[in-house]
Amino acid sequence: MLGQEFNYQVNSSLLGQAKDFPTDVLGNNNLGLGTPSMVGSGMSGERKLLSFFGRVNYSYDDRYLATVTLRDDGSSVFGDNHKWAWSPSFSAAWRISGEKFMQPLLRTISDLKLRAGWGVLGNDRISNNLYLSLYQYAKYGTGNSQLTSFTSKQLPNPDIRWEGSTTINIGVDAWLFKDRINLTADLFRKDTKDLLMQCKLPQASGFDSQWQNIGKIRNEGVELTLRTFNLTGRNGLAWSTDFNISFIRNTLRQLQDGQREMYHATRYDSNMTDNDYAAYVGQSLGLMYGYIQDGVYQLDEFNVDAVTGKYVLKPGIVDNLLYAGGAQPGVIKYRDVDGNGVVNTADRTVIGNGTPKFFGGINNTFYYKGIDLGVMFQFQYGNDIYNATRMFTSQADLERVNRLGDIADRWTPTNPSNSIPSAKGYIRNQLYSRFIEDGSFLRLKNITLGYTLPDKWTRKVLIERLRVYASAQNLFVVSGYSGYDPEVSVRATNPLTPGFDWGAYPRSKVYTFGLDLTF
Repeated sequence: MLGQEFNYQVNSSLLGQAKDFPTDVLGNNNLGLGTPSMVGSGMSGERKLLSFFGRVNYSYDDRYLATVTLRDDGSSVFGDNHKWAWSPSFSAAWRISGEKFMQPLLRTISDLKLRAGWGVLGNDRISNNLYLSLYQYAKYGTGNSQLTSFTSKQLPNPDIRWEGSTTINIGVDAWLFKDRINLTADLFRKDTKDLLMQCKLPQASGFDSQWQNIGKIRNEGVELTLRTFNLTGRNGLAWSTDFNISFIRNTLRQLQDGQREMYHATRYDSNMTDNDYAAYVGQSLGLMYGYIQDGVYQLDEFNVDAVTGKYVLKPGIVDNLLYAGGAQPGVIKYRDVDGNGVVNTADRTVIGNGTPKFFGGINNTFYYKGIDLGVMFQFQYGNDIYNATRMFTSQADLERVNRLGDIADRWTPTNPSNSIPSAKGYIRNQLYSRFIEDGSFLRLKNITLGYTLPDKWTRKVLIERLRVYASAQNLFVVSGYSGYDPEVSVRATNPLTPGFDWGAYPRSKVYTFGLDLTF
């Protein structure tokens, strides 16, 4: 098989503005009644991808199978030096059950196949024109004249190139006990090099960062799929189960030369400037970075100065120097991670991980005399969620913005809470462990109930098959997460920032009623 593909994408914009309406009753309808004051259009960018590919399949006696694929892709987001990249792949399989020595075992193992594969996949998902010198303009006045100036918008990188991922997998497919059980198991490793990431630059360069090919990541794990036919239709009842689970681990193996760690600030709010994610060579990506909460300062942790009347910390109690004026009753308390007796920026540490330990789903399907019922659950375990929505809306000192209801239980002299600081006891826009929550969940993803009318009824009206059904999605989720939905990752496109929740819209409950009609 030979093929060729060309992909062209363009993003354009259109802006129209009108004013001086005779009445505002119409709202945004009938803009032609006003006087147009601005009409314009522009093109924000275009992308082109040209690909050539080919594939060869080989099979001998349905026992020995092989596939070879080659593709060459050229992307407009890269310069002439690195515009094209090869992506080869190879896979082979051995159907062991077809061999003569397996004949005595066919009653138990009806089909057994061993698979192996290797392949390379490229990634060009970055902004356009990063390899070019781009400029931006600004206007300023001098005397009675207005002048236009141009300044550099970015530091070009003519050597930026494709990100490449090499995957190796070994798998086995088996049908057991007269095709009552189907088992699929895969062991894989995916190594990604030349990661396309923003790299911080020295201030002397005049730029904060530059997109470069830096670092290596390894993803490895096991994926298991099990299908069982528990009841096979005797007495009109059939029941089958599909179960899958994946254990995946990722490791940051390398950054730019000499660098062992990288920090990232989500900046979800303009005042949130601290780094809140971290990456360390040899550890997993998606590490949430901040302070560990050790409660709230209580009255009995202070002495009162007899002369000034001010609260003074008792000896041996760690002072939070990050709070203006030092610790006071009702102020948030952080853990002294480095053990130097005070809390400062050096006490930030890893407080969560957005990568789950495992995830999967289970689906049960039942049939009985024309009635079918399907119930599917989805689960995930071992990941954390950075609840930025809760963090922002729990800062009680922002009196002009609505707050979450839990601050009603904040610390006061008569309500000595050890988890929620006083109204002025926050350190604004600072991430700490209170807002890192367990993201594990079990969700009823889908349930469907249907009924297929008997053939003797439908054929009388020239209908081959008629099925009525009703289904519901996302009926409930079992989780300890305080936000709308634990299945959230607003910044999922960045591998450094999984499990981030900032105003994410929850999954809707969907109810469907329908007919399947075949003539």
